[in-house]
Amino acid sequence: MRRLTILLAALALSACNQVYSRTPLVSEAHEGGDPEFRPGLWLLSGESHNCEFDIRKRLRDWPECAVGIEFRRGQMWFVSGHDRKLAQTQRLVDGDPILLQAHWQTDVLQDPRAPEPKDTDNPFYGWTYFAVTPTRMDGEGHIREAKALQAECGPLPALQPGRAGRGVTDRPFPGLVVVGNNCVAKDLDTVKRALAQAGSLSQPYELKWVRDDP
Repeated sequence: MRRLTILLAALALSACNQVYSRTPLVSEAHEGGDPEFRPGLWLLSGESHNCEFDIRKRLRDWPECAVGIEFRRGQMWFVSGHDRKLAQTQRLVDGDPILLQAHWQTDVLQDPRAPEPKDTDNPFYGWTYFAVTPTRMDGEGHIREAKALQAECGPLPALQPGRAGRGVTDRPFPGLVVVGNNCVAKDLDTVKRALAQAGSLSQPYELKWVRDDP
């Protein structure tokens, strides 16, 4: 479990320029007709944790450093060769693009090996938002491949010679309030405006289903 604990703690401490809300902006209760990721093991590109491995191999053959993602029934799990830990609860809302609302599971920070948080007003303790565009579906209507863009606060300031870059925008999109290195949205329209601009700020994550059973 140590590898997964360290990974989740690192995500909690490194978030910057992310849009979040302090309460869910859409109901967390799943409804009939909600889009769904095909259950199983997924490959996520755009994230690197300094570990090269072949995700197609069985978990028992993964190196110690390897961590994969499993989607199942509105939840995202981190899996390794020996462990499985709930990372997020999620709600996908149909639309063009699909809206993904995600909430991290903060119980990882109760582990004594994880750094003690200095504050809880940040994306790891709130709800974050993504625009999901399916690029392939399976025969049962599940998303099998997709691209996902996360809502960001706005463009980062230009780097100044000899100075460290700021981790958050100085020009937040309308309706967003900068808090620390991130920003708060109070309503869904504000989130959707930020998502509409997300493609101009970063490249999308690419998600691809690998197999049903991790």
